[in-house]
Amino acid sequence: MFITRKHLPRRTFLRGMGTAMALPMLDAMVPAFAQSSARTPFRFGAIYMPHGAYPSEWHPDQTGSDFELKPNMVPLEPYREHLVTISRMKAPDGSVHLGASAQWLNGVGPVGEAGDYSRIESKKTVDQYIADVVAGDTPLRSLEVGTEDMGTSAGACDGFPCVFFNTISWLDDTSPLPVAINPQVTFERMFGDPGTPEQRLARLRQKQSMVDSVVNETKRLQRTLGAADNVLLDEYLTNVRRVEQQLERMDARADTLAEAPDAPIGVPDQFDEHLTVTYDLMHLAFQGDISRVFSYMIGHEASGRSYAHIGIPEPHHPISHHGDKPEGIEKYSKIVTYQIAKLAEFIDKLQSTPDGDGTLLDSSVIYWGSGMSNANVHDRHNAPAILLGSGNGRLKGNRHIAARDKEPTGNLLLALADMVGAEVQSFGESTGRIEI
Repeated sequence: MFITRKHLPRRTFLRGMGTAMALPMLDAMVPAFAQSSARTPFRFGAIYMPHGAYPSEWHPDQTGSDFELKPNMVPLEPYREHLVTISRMKAPDGSVHLGASAQWLNGVGPVGEAGDYSRIESKKTVDQYIADVVAGDTPLRSLEVGTEDMGTSAGACDGFPCVFFNTISWLDDTSPLPVAINPQVTFERMFGDPGTPEQRLARLRQKQSMVDSVVNETKRLQRTLGAADNVLLDEYLTNVRRVEQQLERMDARADTLAEAPDAPIGVPDQFDEHLTVTYDLMHLAFQGDISRVFSYMIGHEASGRSYAHIGIPEPHHPISHHGDKPEGIEKYSKIVTYQIAKLAEFIDKLQSTPDGDGTLLDSSVIYWGSGMSNANVHDRHNAPAILLGSGNGRLKGNRHIAARDKEPTGNLLLALADMVGAEVQSFGESTGRIEI
């Protein structure tokens, strides 16, 4: 028997006024004969936070599933069934700050000696090995985003080219993928708007909303879809519009600040908004199947970022050198807890977004961590590392895994590559694979 019900092509776009907007996965895109066996794609995100976390405020005391979250991780309590936290690993030694982030996804960091500013070489990172397998026909093979560049750093670049500070992802051994810190640029990369920055800015201030520009085609499409697909489409378009509105507010604020006196470091709420809109863009990338892999550098090592909006006006880097004083450790931990609360907001969006027979969280694995533990002494042992999501059944949550003492973090990277069948022999000093 042949089933001939018409279905939408997987890569269907809404078009209007120079806009081509990809759609999320809808039931109408799956042929009738394949509905029951349709498989949602695997998605992977890597999120890096600089300056580590104080071990006693982070790692649970109990292993297995019967563990109590320490203060820094409490915001993730609602998602513990999707949470795996790993302790006792050791990140590679290397340059004091730059090496911590540069090795996080490949276990190597810079290849070469400090002082050789002409050599930009490292190793391909795990996110790119995963992209090789899962990217498929997505418009963007991977996304690399962040919130700051070397403009807010303190000190030199540890004797290496500063490009190592501005990336955690490498396409191959000589091709770093620097983070995009401007959400508008990321939005345009995802949804299209070619031209020079000046041309894009001019169009931004003149054109209608992207959603408005495709409204007629949207109405036509909605008449052909079922109720469930229409709910998904409406939610997706609402999320696109929300991100657009956030970007417009940020652009309006930039115009105002350009004419105002220099603001003090740590303008209240500005960094929080930057974090939120970037997380929202990564959510849209997954929801619209625009990209299945991203890396997000929420700050770089030696960051001069202030957290004044949560009551900590001092820059992150000096705060991390707390001198083991209780008041210093309290501020240090408050920053980590705040970042975990922002992560929890993103995880909640993934959990709330339908994807096939489950949610985006069910089909994703999010790796969050840092390249050191106690930044006061730049300790590479016992750095924070958590996994969130189910990866289409590849990962079981509600677990605290204690690795063999000082087991290389490269072993975790190999385990992540194994999840999708990527053939990788080693990451840096790896000695095997952590069982996750």
